[in-house]
Amino acid sequence: MNRVGDTYWLRNRHVTQQVAAQALPVRELSREWLPAAVDWLWLLPSWIFLAMILIATLGICSTVIMRSRAELKASSLEYGRMTSEIDSMRRSNASLQVETRLMASDPGTIESAARERLGMVRPNDIVVPIESIGPVSSFGTLSFVR
Repeated sequence: MNRVGDTYWLRNRHVTQQVAAQALPVRELSREWLPAAVDWLWLLPSWIFLAMILIATLGICSTVIMRSRAELKASSLEYGRMTSEIDSMRRSNASLQVETRLMASDPGTIESAARERLGMVRPNDIVVPIESIGPVSSFGTLSFVR
């Protein structure tokens, strides 16, 4: 039972490997792997496979290109819409800045804004409430200056 000293298998290793290699039969494995229904594929020329691969590649590439163009068109329209909206907001901001400067410095603009928006009157103005015509300001009053 002491196998430490037994080196017979090491000395005769090449003999056992040669026997194992000779025991395997050499057969054509490619015919066994392919079923009989696929045998006709070997009869087709290789350029047909290449043509099928090229057609599939062309289809995939054209689909990607068409999708990219559609996305580019949608993005361009969105960009144009956003650009026009930004320009409109810039014009609105510019007019509000002009109005703010005028309200801060021009006395006539300050007075007209106070009369229209806040319904303010001068002490010597005569105020006549008008309800049948409709409100002129938010308080429904009309003032006359003497």
